[in-house]
Amino acid sequence: MSPVLPARRRGIPLGLIAGVALVAAPAALGASSADRAAATRAAAWLAGEPPSTMPAGQQADVMVAMRLTGTPAPALRARMRALAAAGPAYADTAGATAKVVLGAVAAGGNPSALGGVDYLARLSAQSTRAGRYGRNAFDQGLAMIALRAATGKVPAAAVTTLLGAKSGPGWNLDLNATGAPGVDSTALAVVALRAGGQSCASAPIREARAWLAAQRANGGWTAYPGSPPSANSTALVARADIACGAPARGALDLLRSLQQRSGAIRFTRAQPESRLLATSESVAPLAGVSLARGLRPG
Repeated sequence: MSPVLPARRRGIPLGLIAGVALVAAPAALGASSADRAAATRAAAWLAGEPPSTMPAGQQADVMVAMRLTGTPAPALRARMRALAAAGPAYADTAGATAKVVLGAVAAGGNPSALGGVDYLARLSAQSTRAGRYGRNAFDQGLAMIALRAATGKVPAAAVTTLLGAKSGPGWNLDLNATGAPGVDSTALAVVALRAGGQSCASAPIREARAWLAAQRANGGWTAYPGSPPSANSTALVARADIACGAPARGALDLLRSLQQRSGAIRFTRAQPESRLLATSESVAPLAGVSLARGLRPG
């Protein structure tokens, strides 16, 4: 789920893939290896980025990251106004709409009436059939997570649809049953299924997590086999682990190693670019938050 890649590797909807700061309960800490201090430093760096300069999707990511590390919802109102202004043009896919929903919920807003737009209705209209949102794994996964955050539940049809799109041990970007699974799509699918109430003991999630564990190389994970591990893919795997109550120690170790003195997190050790997305992607797992439980402010 890594939207922050060098330009030469852009060929998939990257804006939906990596900066997906998923909304969850700030108090729902479960991993003993979580690093709240690192998460707070990362969120503080994100908070220094002015809302007026951010695209809508990144705005939503930053709002969620700040909320997860204790920023009160009222302090996010300026960002929510910016999100409301940019949201209508941005939310033209299910994944993008889901990110607007997540940002609104993080800021204590109403995603059904943000700037005069009903983003939950828009998300429903972006389902191509019962339980299927958008065109790819990130549309589907983010929609399920956003619905859990905004409404407290995920339609059973969405869970059934995602389970039916499994390809071998995991999921791929196109959600077809014939293509090879990918790290980012599989990790996000695990979190989305957990948001929909699927047990970590179920065969699909157990198989997917075992496959993800086997993809670790050079201390982390990457969406592109043979490439250096990235913060984005590694953070997604950590989220899948944490959603199942696992400590995600190896993944969090890599994220900590990529954090700079400023609090920002590099994309890879050799490539500092796209720190905004890499950092927002990493806050939730560093905080040890269970990403499938929805937002419980506090």
